[in-house]
Amino acid sequence: MSNSNGTPQYANKVSREPITRDASKSAVAEIRRLSSMSGKKDLSDLQIPTITENAEDVTGLKGRIRLQKMDERKNSRNWMDQQRKNLQAYEYLCHIGEAKEWIEACIAEEIDPIVTLEESLRNGIALAKLSKSFEPSVVKKIFMSPKLQFRHSDNINFFFAAIQKVGLPKIFWFELTDLYEKKNIPKVIYCIHALSHLLSRRGLTPRIRNLVGKLEFTDEQLHTTQRGLDASGIVMPSFANVGIALAAELNEPILETGEPQEPQEPQETEEERQARYWEENKNALVKCQSYARTHLARKELLNRRALHEYSLPIIIALQSQCRGWLVRREWNQRLKELEKLERWIIKLQSLCRGVLARKRFKDKKDYFQKNIDKIVKIQSLYRAKHAGDAYRSLTMGSNPPVGTIKNFIHLLNDSDFDFEEEIELERLRQAVIQRIRENNQSEDLLNQLDIKIALLVKNRITLDEVIAVANSKKRNRRISQLNSISGPFSLKSLDKESRRRLELYQQLFYLLQTQPIYLAKLFFILNKLGFPEKTKKLVEGVVLTLFGYAQNAREEYLLLKLFQKSMMEELENIDSLQEFLRGNFMFMKLVVHYNRGAKERKFLRDLLGPLVKQVMGDEYMDLESDPLIIYKTLINAEELRTGQPSKRPIEITQQEALNDPETRTVFIHHLQRLRKETDTFLTSIANNIEKMPYGIRYIARELKKALMSKFCNEPEDNVLKVVGHLIYYRYLNPAIVAPEGFDVIETVVSPMQRKNLAEISKMLNQISVGKLFTEDNMYLQPLNEYVQYAANKFSIFFKSVTEIEDAEIHFGIDEFDDLTRTNKPIIYISPHEVFSMHDLLLQRLDSISLDSNDLIRQILHDLGDAPPTDEHDNSDANTIALTLTSRLSLDKMKEPDSEIKYVFVKTKRYVLSIMKVQNGKNLLDILVKSVTLQDEQIYKEICKADQEKRIKHNQNFNNRVNVAGGFNSISRSNSNSTTFSNYSNTSGGNESNGDNYLNDISKMTFLDLKKLTLQNILKLESEKKVTRQNNYQDILNSIAVDIRNKHRRRVQRQKELKQLRQTLLNLDEKRAHLDEQIKTYNDHIDVCMQQLSTKKGKKSRLVLPFTRQYFHIRELQKSGRVPQFGSFKYTAQRLHEKGVLISITGYSTFDKISFTISSDEIGIFKIEASYAGISVPGANMELRLEDLLQCQFNNTQVMTLFDGIAKVNVNLLIFLINKKFFV
Repeated sequence: MSNSNGTPQYANKVSREPITRDASKSAVAEIRRLSSMSGKKDLSDLQIPTITENAEDVTGLKGRIRLQKMDERKNSRNWMDQQRKNLQAYEYLCHIGEAKEWIEACIAEEIDPIVTLEESLRNGIALAKLSKSFEPSVVKKIFMSPKLQFRHSDNINFFFAAIQKVGLPKIFWFELTDLYEKKNIPKVIYCIHALSHLLSRRGLTPRIRNLVGKLEFTDEQLHTTQRGLDASGIVMPSFANVGIALAAELNEPILETGEPQEPQEPQETEEERQARYWEENKNALVKCQSYARTHLARKELLNRRALHEYSLPIIIALQSQCRGWLVRREWNQRLKELEKLERWIIKLQSLCRGVLARKRFKDKKDYFQKNIDKIVKIQSLYRAKHAGDAYRSLTMGSNPPVGTIKNFIHLLNDSDFDFEEEIELERLRQAVIQRIRENNQSEDLLNQLDIKIALLVKNRITLDEVIAVANSKKRNRRISQLNSISGPFSLKSLDKESRRRLELYQQLFYLLQTQPIYLAKLFFILNKLGFPEKTKKLVEGVVLTLFGYAQNAREEYLLLKLFQKSMMEELENIDSLQEFLRGNFMFMKLVVHYNRGAKERKFLRDLLGPLVKQVMGDEYMDLESDPLIIYKTLINAEELRTGQPSKRPIEITQQEALNDPETRTVFIHHLQRLRKETDTFLTSIANNIEKMPYGIRYIARELKKALMSKFCNEPEDNVLKVVGHLIYYRYLNPAIVAPEGFDVIETVVSPMQRKNLAEISKMLNQISVGKLFTEDNMYLQPLNEYVQYAANKFSIFFKSVTEIEDAEIHFGIDEFDDLTRTNKPIIYISPHEVFSMHDLLLQRLDSISLDSNDLIRQILHDLGDAPPTDEHDNSDANTIALTLTSRLSLDKMKEPDSEIKYVFVKTKRYVLSIMKVQNGKNLLDILVKSVTLQDEQIYKEICKADQEKRIKHNQNFNNRVNVAGGFNSISRSNSNSTTFSNYSNTSGGNESNGDNYLNDISKMTFLDLKKLTLQNILKLESEKKVTRQNNYQDILNSIAVDIRNKHRRRVQRQKELKQLRQTLLNLDEKRAHLDEQIKTYNDHIDVCMQQLSTKKGKKSRLVLPFTRQYFHIRELQKSGRVPQFGSFKYTAQRLHEKGVLISITGYSTFDKISFTISSDEIGIFKIEASYAGISVPGANMELRLEDLLQCQFNNTQVMTLFDGIAKVNVNLLIFLINKKFFV
């Protein structure tokens, strides 16, 4: 069939099915979709893009839309399916519009347009409002946020509750995810349609309208909707049968909707069906005809092509002959013309080429000159990239090649700058240690002056004693055996015996420094046996000196290892965690000293400075937690404010004070503020864990490991409490309570500020041990809940503190570090400390070393007995620089593979020397390469240059030492053993054994060096340290590690220099402060001297005649032995009656025993005893008033005289001396 325009038209395929009376129940989807339209008289009110434009009825089917093929789709085979899909999308959008119109009618407000309604329904707001319109009781509060959130699911749940309450069958419900996650929006619309039918049946809402054919949408909207439906892959529900399905589910009769019934479609006749068939297959018929015509035309063309191919060779031959003749003729003519002009053409060509070449060169040169900066930058970037790639290959590559190693060999050499830095580092280190010793001595001097002046006031001691202490730094000491050049125990003599003793002491202190087990056992013995505090302080000072106050990485590493070993030694004799907490271990005192270093103080200043200043800056802050004190403070404030006595009682109990309303309010406010400030401190401490110094974290880690190993059954939380006690109580707490003593602040702390800090510290300490407040702090018990919460938080912090790398990795130190160091360790120590330590080790040698063949026993045996020492002879003038050396030789090392490791180190140096001369693809290729005369010459020049550089560095080193004046003869005499050399020139073993690498290789030829290297490599290969399978790449990898470590050493040296300079500045500030205090004390002594000068005219004491004292003085005058400051004689009975004399061993009666007390020197009293006028043997001694006062200061009540023969009361003897000699 065709229309009036002759355009072919096609009827829908589904029209073959007879239209029944009720088309909406048809099994064909397309008939159900169009059933609602079939009853309309015309199509004027139906607009569907691509379908209803200029649409006509199907012939014989009034009201049936004829699907028509548009011009732009004539080449598409699926045009009918596409139009069918558009119809489906259109109907779906109409159903959405029907739901939208019905919802708006129910809630009496507009909602989003049809095309965006699917998205806007996801938040459930419209559904919740709809639910509220017919079931307001189930909707509590609608969540109205414009941004889609999971809380919007509450709105959807309101809708579910509403439809459940009205009785909508479950078959019509949708899932929450169908709407919220857009998994099946058509089912949501279907549910709304079902709900509308249900509510309209019950008269609750208006009936939903049928809008199919009454709405208009754009082509893009239809395509977009259809794409969404296709993508979801869901089956479209039957909206037309929703009412029938609802009635069936409810077992209710089907109600008449009141809408006009659409007429049934008439049945298609056989003639119409055939006509439609030919119309639908017209294109196929035309195509068939075109195939036939094409076959005929192709057959004719093939016949002509066959004739042409038959004549082709003849045609080609004729054409080629003609073209050849024409070309040869033209070519001959041109050749004759060019031959005539050949010379001129060549000249012209050369001139042209020259001009063009010069122009190109000039242009290129001008271009380069114009962009010279960019070119230089590009070249530098390329070189940098090339060098960076090579360096990354060295640092991050697993197997760096030979070329890369060779390019960076120079990094192993110590430049002049490195040399200067090493010298500066040693100078600063010496200055810091010297300044620390000076400050410690100044503090000791201040303590002595303080005690002496206090005793002076109390006991009227003469000023000469105090002046003697104040001028202790200036007085000339007597020459003793210790300082005598010719003495048998001198360390400065140039004889062989003194030199031998010096070397033994160097070996002894090196052993103590590098083998912590000896000092750890000594600490344990000093604690266990209760040695005097004076001895413990001496050992503490020697240990801090031995480890250089941890001023560089090596000494800090060794000191931390000593702490680790001391922990293990102490834990072996401890049975519980509480016992460890109560212990007062000697190593813990050293930990406290270590925690006051420069790095540790800086961390405390950066961490606690802002917090402490914040607390001190609030002048109204009061963290008092005692209700009684708060009560009295309020009374004082009231009286100051009113000027009248308070009517509130003064003497009340704490509970009564807490019952006062104002006191209770202030008390609660104080607790709240205390919790807030504590939490601020706690949070700041936990957030700065990465900045905490490595040393304290390492000590905490080792303590945790040791406790977990010792008490394996203890929970980890209990162990962490002990670790927390160490970190907080020993490190952080002192800086919070006394911030001015740790350089946290520089201002004076007022009593109120210190009390506030103490309250915060008390809270933090309670949190650190995880212990709740008990009856002892009953008014802090309200904070127990916070304490428990914060304790868990603090426990996590303590556990994080212990999670660090090993000390060997952090400091980059291994067992052979001292063998490859450029300079040997030096300590600055006094002979008194050396000999005192020697004597102490000898006394407790059996406890320190159990092995008879132990190295420390050998050294102490060679040293013999310790020389006598003078404890006062410990000044800076006698300090010596002791260069530490190892007594261990390679064949005596305990490790079984030590020799192999040493061979490996030497082989690396040999390989480096070889690589400087020869090249190759890999190390094996270099080693097997033949040696030429040129190689030998290059090798000699390298050795000569290295030798000259080494001599120059040694000379510069000695000059620097002499100019600095910091080393004494001990260090200068050992300067030859403290060489500053590059990697390849460092001694590989004990120099006393003659194992000097530079001297060894300088005497070899290059061929001998390669032979020795191959021998060592074969030995290493037999020990499976290297393998030929990878061309001995293991050696190159080890060299690459050395290069990286060299860079780390430079970075570390820069950090150490910065740290030492800052430490020196801090020590100088402290020294200035101490000098100022000493000056103040000296000024006080000068004032006392002036007062003393006014008493010199005091008259002599009157002596009654014919008394015992009278005859004693006359006898002294006759013999010319009258003491300058007096002499007094008493019987033993008289002294006993005064309580001065307590007892005399060996004498039953005191009547015939006499005591004479005389003084011929300031502060020195001579006491003699006689029996019946005859001196008692051994009963003669000098007693210093200084010793008496020291005994009084130490609370010693009784002291012995004459080697234990007599016992006297110290206080009464001092009283007697004061009365007779100073009053």
